[in-house]
Amino acid sequence: MKSKRLSAIDAFFVAYQESSGVLMQLGVEVELKGRITRDDVERMLAHLVRRWPPLGQRITRRLLGLAWEGEPRVPEMLRIGEELFEWRNKPLNPFYEPPFQVLWIENILAFRAHHAVADGEGFFGVCAHALRALADKNDVATDYTDEKTGFTKRVGVRDAFENVKKLRDEARANKSARLAVRSCTPGEIGVVTKDVNIRDGWLCAAAWMKAIYEWNCLRNAKTTSLISLEVPVSLRRRRDSHLQIGNLISPLTLFGDATQPLEELATQLKQQMSRAIRRAEHLALPTLSAPGDFLPWEVLRRFAASPELTGFATSHFAWLEQAQTIHDEVLRASGGALEIVDQQIYTPVCLHMGAALAVLAWPDRTQAFLTYRLTALKETEAETLLDLVVQQLGQQTASRQQVAV
Repeated sequence: MKSKRLSAIDAFFVAYQESSGVLMQLGVEVELKGRITRDDVERMLAHLVRRWPPLGQRITRRLLGLAWEGEPRVPEMLRIGEELFEWRNKPLNPFYEPPFQVLWIENILAFRAHHAVADGEGFFGVCAHALRALADKNDVATDYTDEKTGFTKRVGVRDAFENVKKLRDEARANKSARLAVRSCTPGEIGVVTKDVNIRDGWLCAAAWMKAIYEWNCLRNAKTTSLISLEVPVSLRRRRDSHLQIGNLISPLTLFGDATQPLEELATQLKQQMSRAIRRAEHLALPTLSAPGDFLPWEVLRRFAASPELTGFATSHFAWLEQAQTIHDEVLRASGGALEIVDQQIYTPVCLHMGAALAVLAWPDRTQAFLTYRLTALKETEAETLLDLVVQQLGQQTASRQQVAV
């Protein structure tokens, strides 16, 4: 079986989990209506590893760098009957087990993956592909090809160094607020979710900023109103019809004054993002990290564990827009025998952040998922924090309705 080298960015997530004790795992949990057999699930997994072998392989240490190698270990990718909370919080070690796994509990399929094998965009795409394969028992997998991603825009090394220096200076300055939490220590994660009534990623990001500030004020924290969010930028070429796994995103850190009106703050965040992408700032880290693909693991691990280039923001925010719903596809492909009833997602939470927000936007529904560490927040506190986001968006909706009247 052909091996695949990890990029330095892929390896970063292995190093960060080892050094911090924070789980670098993404999850999708799907509730289904209809009959599922073990053979169905095993066939689905076999389908996935034929197309993407690294999902079932393990990491091996090379003289220079890391690689996914060996035959895909499909039996080890499936777990049956474990408790869902324990499953979310069980550390996944890609040196010893496949980085993509599925827990099957009656009518629930819980997918999880180590961040080293997939970013959020890739992981959610793989899960959607898995559900299509589960629904269509006649589906034939596409054989794997080692596809390469080329940036649509390049950045010079000098500009890349300047952008990275800017990131390091911002991290060391530590000017933006920290979310008020009980403790910045590793621990288990939980997730709370609510539907929101606005389908606008920038308004949701601004509402998250304002909710963090309001939360800090409620906790009597001595805090600044300057909030920063780390947001992902995709490096995938939109014209590519295939789905590539690995980490093909790069983070940008956006700043905002949370005392500003919601729409004004959202507009400023959008403008910051546009300017940064025009200047190719999102390509700085991929450009400068590329030689790290060939560093010995022990050397790369020391560099990758540093928080000065990523993970220093107040929180993470991800907007995951689904142009077409997987629900109808599964229902149609299965001939009505299988139906998605509901879904839940969770994302990694960096050590000092305590919580991260991801918003999943379907054509007819928008779901907000707050992933938090139990050492940082109680469940009731996490629910209150997410309520603050919903309230901000609710005030925006009410304001627009008044203008319309």
